[in-house]
Amino acid sequence: MQTKTYKEDSGINFGKWDDPVSKLMYFDSVEDILSKIKIPEIVADYGGANGILKKFIPDIISIDIDKSKNPDITDNIITHVGDYDLIIIRFVLHYLNDYEVLQLFENIKKYHKGKVLIIQFCNDDLKNKYFNSKNEFKYFRTQYQLKALLPDCNKIYSTDYICTPEFYRNRLNINNTVKHTEIINAYEYNI
Repeated sequence: MQTKTYKEDSGINFGKWDDPVSKLMYFDSVEDILSKIKIPEIVADYGGANGILKKFIPDIISIDIDKSKNPDITDNIITHVGDYDLIIIRFVLHYLNDYEVLQLFENIKKYHKGKVLIIQFCNDDLKNKYFNSKNEFKYFRTQYQLKALLPDCNKIYSTDYICTPEFYRNRLNINNTVKHTEIINAYEYNI
């Protein structure tokens, strides 16, 4: 299996920056979202990077293609198969093009009979989001575009925030960025 490393993602330190936007995205909003659902016994964190969700769900199984983040399982989530009660897909969809997103959910439907929790930021200001993301290639989406990819999902959470230059300095090690509005949405999907 080919693994992929995203140098801009800071390996095991990913998401642990001390700016307010990182704290909101990777900790505060996640804690709020998880309080709205029942956490079953066996939970998978698809695209789980460095296992940051273990702070909230200690036995969660992180699955990621980037072995530099030390996931529990190094695998491609698009083709991964496992026996889980809940799958969490958090801040992953912007790494995938639309076709890959559809492929991911088609694969999950083949084996998973439980719930899927999707947590994803979106940007109605795509111009500034792409301007600020100079050192990375991602597939950012508006709320409308995200919902079009998730038609059978029920939104359970939404919050707006200002994405600051400090966040981009920490996240991508760049200056000369502009602040813009961003939105975190969470969706429940019953397979």
